[in-house]
Amino acid sequence: MQMTGNRVLSIVAAALTVVVAPAVVAIPSAAANEKDAGIMAGCTNWTPHIRGVITGTAKVHSSYSGSSRVIATWKYGQLFRVDKRCVNSAGNLWWHSDCCTGTNGYIWNEYTKAATGEGS
Repeated sequence: MQMTGNRVLSIVAAALTVVVAPAVVAIPSAAANEKDAGIMAGCTNWTPHIRGVITGTAKVHSSYSGSSRVIATWKYGQLFRVDKRCVNSAGNLWWHSDCCTGTNGYIWNEYTKAATGEGS
């Protein structure tokens, strides 16, 4: 009988642990990283804003994947308007440019930064 009592206490303790354990919820952010971005793979409309290229050159792709076709190359300082935020299945954040450069395409977040005005 004592063995049964210990088993019941173990089951109750395990159930309490499950009930009281905090839930972990991923909250997507504007600056997704590889840990949280893969959860929300796909594109979403984003508040239009201006970003700029921060590398010597940055390839613009036909889709939000590095293996997609390159449709343009932008140089350091190129400004472009963003209309979508995209995260691919690898968890990489990409921005979609919808106008103002003559190219509608996708650029990897690591090649860009938000333009904040003069001198940015």
